Amino acid sequence: MFGRDHHAEAVAQRIDHLMDAVFVASDRERLARLTEHLAPDFVYISPEAVFDGAEGLSEAFARYRRESWRVIRLRRTSELEMHHGYFRYSWERVEDGAVAMEGWSFGSVDDAGAIDRVVVFEGLVPGAQAEPE
Repeated sequence: MFGRDHHAEAVAQRIDHLMDAVFVASDRERLARLTEHLAPDFVYISPEAVFDGAEGLSEAFARYRRESWRVIRLRRTSELEMHHGYFRYSWERVEDGAVAMEGWSFGSVDDAGAIDRVVVFEGLVPGAQAEPE
């Protein structure tokens, strides 16, 4: 009854694969790896913009790939929590060995278990990243 949630583990693995795949240099390989884990109607919502599909997710991280001299990666910093098809986790972006940003992501999966939506919030405390008016 209170055993491991294998569905949440599978989604966590998908998230981890996506976090690696967005930095793959080859367009063909990157899009193939992203498509493997995303629903056809996937939407990625960041503080900067809304991106559709694997191509959109790829574009969301293009500026980091252009800085190929830098070592940049994403990693989950919490377990993935999941219920009723929705999930959340905390993450950090590491640049040249130092944490450059931390945040939370929330999302959902479709009936087949593919990720169909991810909403990103930068910063671990609501409002801490807000721009002064």
